[in-house]
Amino acid sequence: MSVNIDLAFTVTGVADEPQARELVGALEELMRDESLGGYVAIRVGVDDEGSFLVSGKNRFPLGISRFHLWQPHFEGLFAMTVADVAAAASPEITWGYPDEEC
Repeated sequence: MSVNIDLAFTVTGVADEPQARELVGALEELMRDESLGGYVAIRVGVDDEGSFLVSGKNRFPLGISRFHLWQPHFEGLFAMTVADVAAAASPEITWGYPDEEC
């Protein structure tokens, strides 16, 4: 059975714009590998202190089968992808359940 999921994430502690752009590329590749390519918008931003960050959010609810098994798998891959590009960065994922919000 699949559930509708909202995915949002922020990666803070990114060193500079080149590292942020490299991280965007790596996360886009992860999204393609997990069959989410084109469904999640990823962008480079700057916080209030002028530090670079990378954030992303799904464009519409994602239908995920066996979410309870896939979620820890995805979170592990996400953390490894971030660490491979920006070891000092801090990733944070937020999950939403739009069907429960009605």
